[in-house]
Amino acid sequence: MDAINQPLLDVRDLSVAFGNTLAVDRVSFSIKRGECVALVGESGSGKSVSALSILKLLPYPSASHPSGHIRFRGRDLLTAAEGEMREIRGNDISIIFQEPMTSLNPLHTIEAQIGEILLLHRGVSGAAARARTLELLTQVGIPDPETRLKSYPHQLSGGQRQRVMIAMALANEPGTNFRQQRQDLGLHGDVERGGRLVGDQDVGLAGERDGDHDALALAAG
Repeated sequence: MDAINQPLLDVRDLSVAFGNTLAVDRVSFSIKRGECVALVGESGSGKSVSALSILKLLPYPSASHPSGHIRFRGRDLLTAAEGEMREIRGNDISIIFQEPMTSLNPLHTIEAQIGEILLLHRGVSGAAARARTLELLTQVGIPDPETRLKSYPHQLSGGQRQRVMIAMALANEPGTNFRQQRQDLGLHGDVERGGRLVGDQDVGLAGERDGDHDALALAAG
């Protein structure tokens, strides 16, 4: 298979267990460049657990993987060391959580939170970081972004907070992105050269991707 058609992310026979409880049983899916894949299933079916496994964000060693592999650009992430995973998180693969108020820091401004990501992962600070932050806020549709730089999360609407989370996830131009919120499906052009994994409970909505056919609905768990 040539490099263009090779999946960015390939998950095969992934199982996740918590103690003696099997939460995910041999899930398989892949994401090619520019492709949107939907994990569809009812609440508790294992969508988020599967996604968190990709970034190894589960409570190990309580969590384990009895079977499967997760290959990103050919590298099996399940065998990657923590130092390597820290380089991948945010830089190559990002996640947007369903409830932004539990993910955004209430004590820091929007500019500070996006700026921290740019500094840690890209070494960008000062005027360059502010310019990139404004670009990101504009990109995700935040109205009057310059006035929002000094805003705190509680000063934004729920939809604006979600868009800030998207901006943070896109800050380092990751190759793969996971979203848990259905209204984010319309914000896809900015990661067209990467891939998207979307978690949703509605198979009909998950299949609606601007009328095209690059959204794959896969049963999870």
